Amino acid sequence: MIDRLLLEVVGSVLLLLYGIRLTGHGFGLAFSSWIDRAWSSARESRARAFLLGTAATAVLQSSGALVTLLISFGHATTLSLSQSLIVVLGADLGATVTVQLLSFRIYQAALPVLSIGIALYLWGGKPRGEAVGQGLLGFGFVLLALKFLAGAAGDVGRIEGLRILMSELSNAPFTAFATGALLAAVLQSGTAVMVLLIAFTQEGLLGATAVLPLVLGANAGGTSVAFVAASGLAAEGRRIAWGHFGMKAAGALALLVAITLSPPNYHRAFGDGPHLVAYAHTLFNLFIAVLFFPLAGRIASLLERSFPGRRAAAPRGKAAFIDREHLPVAGAALGQAAREIMRMADMIQEMLDDSVEVICRGNADRIGRIGQIDDDVDELTREIKFFLAALAQTSLDEAQTRRSMAYIGIVTDLENIGDFVDRTMTDHLRPLSARKQSFSEEGGKELEGYLTEVGALYRNAVSCFITGDPGEAQSVVERRRVIGIRERELRTAHIQRLQKARPDTLETSAAHMDVLAAWKGIAAHCSSIARSVIAMGE
Repeated sequence: MIDRLLLEVVGSVLLLLYGIRLTGHGFGLAFSSWIDRAWSSARESRARAFLLGTAATAVLQSSGALVTLLISFGHATTLSLSQSLIVVLGADLGATVTVQLLSFRIYQAALPVLSIGIALYLWGGKPRGEAVGQGLLGFGFVLLALKFLAGAAGDVGRIEGLRILMSELSNAPFTAFATGALLAAVLQSGTAVMVLLIAFTQEGLLGATAVLPLVLGANAGGTSVAFVAASGLAAEGRRIAWGHFGMKAAGALALLVAITLSPPNYHRAFGDGPHLVAYAHTLFNLFIAVLFFPLAGRIASLLERSFPGRRAAAPRGKAAFIDREHLPVAGAALGQAAREIMRMADMIQEMLDDSVEVICRGNADRIGRIGQIDDDVDELTREIKFFLAALAQTSLDEAQTRRSMAYIGIVTDLENIGDFVDRTMTDHLRPLSARKQSFSEEGGKELEGYLTEVGALYRNAVSCFITGDPGEAQSVVERRRVIGIRERELRTAHIQRLQKARPDTLETSAAHMDVLAAWKGIAAHCSSIARSVIAMGE
């Protein structure tokens, strides 16, 4: 009997874990565009960040899933660390919605939910309908697993040894706490442990004195999924993972000590039965939200000092953030691609800064470095495009498809900007330097002013990509027209100097005109980047 019972429990737990993953993936696909838009509003206030975490976790059915996405998303870089921690607090509270729902005996609805989910998944027509069907199918599996676990719990109650073992947890709160933490870490899901506890409390196998430490332990152990997501990533991801663990563990240990020091009959205030787990789970996460919400800024400062940022260990021309293991999770994969694009944009910024040194100050030593950076940009471009091409073969909704296509366009624009800079240095500035020639004083000042304008436009184009702000993107498009007019004015001024047959103008004319043309092309690509940002938001 014990062998059959073990197989039944293990099989039910595996079905439960699969159901949770399937639900999160399905609803994540269905509502990803809403979640993407919500990141932008989360920057505006802590209250919005908290509400984002709560609502998004109610959709994804797992706070661990949202924290994983928060760590992996490129959008995480647009949130301050304190706001990210607020999102985490909201996510933990949002995860209690599912547990509250499951505390009722709704597993009788497993077959109807499964039927609706299968119908939508197979015949939903539109991608969003199929995704909602996938989410409902996963939730149906969760209900079915709960039904099996409830039946298995009844069998556990008839085995005297197991019943005694579980009753012993009532007298060992620290052991119960450690058991809950270990189970959540092994299963990589605090929600799965809550469902197990609901099944056992429904059969009367666990009372409040055992359930409360188990719930606290499961909350602390469930944060382990964040460390898996943060492994190998930059300091930002590790800060969020440690912040999540620190807040949960500190709150759980504080309440565990309070429980052990409480009067013997304290558990009567909580009652017994299937709702005990849900009440304890909700009250604990509400407690840590109230406790740490006002302290998020100080915690963020501590984490930033403990985990100082440093450059990615990958070589400049190799990807540092994208990971093909995240391809099945479209949001995380796109977020990683965004971080690589930002890294690539930083490399282009170095090239632009070096080119100003060469053109305006005659520092020819920078030309070789510009060429090397351009080679690295070309290599990184290939890696990002291959990654995005592989991502296109997975399940993407309409918004994610637009975003992926926009990323390919932006990467191409950045690569072309690098090519403009490198070609100008190689074809004109290097020979000019070898002949020890320089631009006329008037022409040099004109070029410096023009390069400064285009450089500011580039920084604004990168900024609107990071923030996803369509208003800033539209401003870049409009300013590009002004820069085009300025280029024509400078070209006319140069021709007028040529007509005066000034020697320094004649010697540097080809280089001067090429710089104007190249930086006009760079401005056009900045405008193209901004248009891609606008297209992503449509």
